[in-house]
Amino acid sequence: MKYFVLLAVVASIAVAIPVEFSEDEQEFYLVPVEREKRQTKWDISDTGAKVGHSGTIFDNGNHGLDGSAYVAKNFGSHGLRPDQLGGRLDYAHRPSGSGAFISADNARGYGTDVNAGAQYNFVHRKDLDVGVVGQYGRHYGGPFGTSSSQRYVGLTATGRF
Repeated sequence: MKYFVLLAVVASIAVAIPVEFSEDEQEFYLVPVEREKRQTKWDISDTGAKVGHSGTIFDNGNHGLDGSAYVAKNFGSHGLRPDQLGGRLDYAHRPSGSGAFISADNARGYGTDVNAGAQYNFVHRKDLDVGVVGQYGRHYGGPFGTSSSQRYVGLTATGRF
């Protein structure tokens, strides 16, 4: 284990240090490549296993798109099909503090939940945000069938002192 930690430290230092070399009178610089933030999580317990992945799909400073997905399997269920799976996309408009999301979650035998929402800030200052928010959700399938939709629209204000 000590050797693995030592190897990881040496490799991370070697990757982080820019290297300068010259070949045929031309200069090249090797620098680390910036990658979008991504994260994979594994969770194994005595009842089942879950794998989730999240990351930044797009980010240019003003607009951002993040996504996540997961799949879970209970050890007590039959077959290879996953018992639960889902995902979510989040959009952020950073200059206005506005954003939107859409998500879906499915549990085998119990149906699918679908949700979408958005917030638009028509006042966005250092100390104050005022906007309108809305959300829509609905459950499809399962033992009780498809439910009626749940939705709301509201006015929101946030002050920072």
